[in-house]
Amino acid sequence: MFILMTGNAMRDRLLGFLEARFSPTFFLELFSLLLPYAIKYALPPALLMGILLGLGRLSADSEITAMRAVGMSLGKIVAPIFCISLLLATICFYINSWAAPRARTGYKEKLAKTATENPLFFFEPGTFIRDFPGYILYVGGFDGENLRDFWVWSTTTSDEKPDENQRIRQTMRFDSGKITYEPGTNTLILEPRNLRVEINDKEDPENFQGAYHPGVAASTVLRFSLDARGQNLNVRRKPSMMTRDELIKRRDALDALSNPTEEDQRKLLETRVQLQSNASMACSVIAFAAIGIPLAIRTGRKETMVNVAIALGLALGYYVLTILLELAGNKPGLKPELLIWLPNTLFVLSGLYALRRLG
Repeated sequence: MFILMTGNAMRDRLLGFLEARFSPTFFLELFSLLLPYAIKYALPPALLMGILLGLGRLSADSEITAMRAVGMSLGKIVAPIFCISLLLATICFYINSWAAPRARTGYKEKLAKTATENPLFFFEPGTFIRDFPGYILYVGGFDGENLRDFWVWSTTTSDEKPDENQRIRQTMRFDSGKITYEPGTNTLILEPRNLRVEINDKEDPENFQGAYHPGVAASTVLRFSLDARGQNLNVRRKPSMMTRDELIKRRDALDALSNPTEEDQRKLLETRVQLQSNASMACSVIAFAAIGIPLAIRTGRKETMVNVAIALGLALGYYVLTILLELAGNKPGLKPELLIWLPNTLFVLSGLYALRRLG
């Protein structure tokens, strides 16, 4: 769970919130919204790892053999594990269908709201930012709500087209400035103070001995479009961010359409696949238990790292297969809402076959 939560935090640059003067309480609140999402993926392989560690050691110490020698059947030995897996599957179903979508929606909305209220979130101190086409940005740090020691390198000037070879045409630097967000245009508005500008030679931007024009601007406004960066702060709720009740309501509404368009049919299939995916991910706990029990008994390894490696390998194989099957989500002919159950089916059948061989 820690690895999954940290990966999401790094992707969304949550650590930058601390630098932007946000309170630790706010940071922890935002981080906690990642918890249900992490549990969704961490719980099934966690149970598998526990089974491999526990049963593997029992098997290595001949405890399984001793239990069977005194009359305990294999089914009686493993029954408590299946009961635990059924309980955890129920918990996972609730998390996948209600808790995780709500938390994910709240996380995205809070992230978007915070970014609009404090646009400093988009700038990480000491890092060159190349996400805005035609610009390279660098910020030295923050001073309260202001940027400090900010540089802008541009491949174009205000009246020119960008340089074909992406050579620097203009350099701007200011000691401090204020930045705001304009929701209507999805644009960051930068108002620098004491701006210093250097315009390079038009024909040969790398020739500093030619037409090189340093200057000072008393005031100006720089605009950076977040659309160009591929970042839209309007939260668009995907099916994975909807609760089971919302998905069922959406499915029924699309089913009731008399003349559905191609887009309606796509949304209907997407909704059905998400409903089945939530249930399938919950049942993966049972599938992992089914494959883990005979594997632990047969291998009989007491080494922790070996069992951890086996668990991670199986989990990785399961999730890779699931991702590959999700790619068929826009192809109705393949029945993706049923195909999503294939990894669970393979794991359960393989596990039951192996248990029968052991019995």
